Amino acid sequence: MRRLDNNSGFALTLGLIFLFLIVSFMAVYILAVANGISESNRIANEKRAYYIADAGLADAYERIVQAGTTNFASSICTNSNEPSTCTSAFIPSSTTDNGTYYLLSGSTTYKGSYTVSLVYSGSPRTNYVITSQGTYGNISETVQLKTIGAAISRYAYWSQTEISPVYGQLWWISGQLTTGPVQTNGTFNIFGNPVFDGAVSEVGSSPNYYYGTGTNPSSTTTSDPGYIFPDGLTNKAPAISLPASSTLADFSSAATNGGITLTGASTIIFNSNGTLTVTGKVINSSCSTTSNYNKTTLSIPSSGVIYVQSTSKISACKSSATDGNATIQGTVNGQLTVAADQNIYISGNIVYQDEPPRPGIATGGDPNSTNMIGMVAGENVTVEEAVAPAQLEIDGVLMAIQGSFDVDNPQINPDPVSGGDAAVMSQFGSMINYASGCTGYVNGAGQLTSGWNQVQSYDTRLANLAPPGFPALVNSAGQGVYVKEGIYQCFSGTCG
Repeated sequence: MRRLDNNSGFALTLGLIFLFLIVSFMAVYILAVANGISESNRIANEKRAYYIADAGLADAYERIVQAGTTNFASSICTNSNEPSTCTSAFIPSSTTDNGTYYLLSGSTTYKGSYTVSLVYSGSPRTNYVITSQGTYGNISETVQLKTIGAAISRYAYWSQTEISPVYGQLWWISGQLTTGPVQTNGTFNIFGNPVFDGAVSEVGSSPNYYYGTGTNPSSTTTSDPGYIFPDGLTNKAPAISLPASSTLADFSSAATNGGITLTGASTIIFNSNGTLTVTGKVINSSCSTTSNYNKTTLSIPSSGVIYVQSTSKISACKSSATDGNATIQGTVNGQLTVAADQNIYISGNIVYQDEPPRPGIATGGDPNSTNMIGMVAGENVTVEEAVAPAQLEIDGVLMAIQGSFDVDNPQINPDPVSGGDAAVMSQFGSMINYASGCTGYVNGAGQLTSGWNQVQSYDTRLANLAPPGFPALVNSAGQGVYVKEGIYQCFSGTCG
């Protein structure tokens, strides 16, 4: 009997231990499941908070774009990485959005919110740092977007129309090469098989092919669109406008504040040591000459802008008005823009002292080069055929606001020894003109008989940068065009 009692006690103890283990296991399992659910919820809420913060970025960015180049009243933050340090957060318009974001999950609505802060700078162009903090429950996530207003120089080539007011329809011909983004608000005229190596868009519905299209790029009678546009062509694209008519006034203002303003015909030669050789006059509002430069050596001015105005801009000089033209050439070492009321004449090579790498060239070029020049004319930017070399190089951003980039005598062969096809104009940077300009003549077979064959290479730095004084770009609807420099998630007050 004792033995049976002992066995019963042992069985009871074993059962209790087994039951304890089962209960403990179940408790641990339930706790693990609860922790897993809690962790899953936390991760899900972090994602929700992140997407809410991202919605805040999208909201603020869209408002900035819609406002064109109008400056928002920006927040003043001690730390632009952290919106909670902003003394005045950006409050969305109460008529459209109050910063509250609703998430729908089946039939259940969850509410989160975001707070957006803006930090504005006008240098070198309109730019914003947008920081958005999204909150869902007790979880917050912060993201940041840096934008800068694009300049028209972001295009390798831009035109309002491909019809010249002087020559009529102008044609892109076999042998021409253009790299980088291209836009015309008109319609391209194609003779033969030129090559556009980059994104190309036109407002027109289709290019005008002189001899029609085919599939043989070596043909002299048809054009092969697949060869001409290897990266594709966008037709019926939205128009992109030149900066407003006040552009020249912007350059004039920049020249007045830390730059150089010359009056009447002037000559500027760029020197490889970073100086300028200037011939021209500085005339005051009384039409008195205060400085008369005659091959005078000057430094690049602090604002980087030289403006050449006509004496007609000075009321006291109207009876003796002279032109506002600038003649330029030389080696650029530094950053500057030469703007002129009327025309800019190119009398020789314009090259960078330290040239950045060029697209399609594997070697050469200084990736740290900061040299950059803009050449802006109220009317035309013109190559002087009589003095420019047959092998001509023009580095920089060319902009003819109401005219064209052209050659003054395109019917003359600048290379009589080798023939017209041997005359090559290499343009590195960006070419912006209201109307396409004439740089040479061709025969019925599309062969260049006079003038220069153009080879345009895009300076990729211009996707984000521009020469001094260049204004921000707006589209035809008056909306701002911005480059998104980067989107960053923020941790412990540090973004990026």
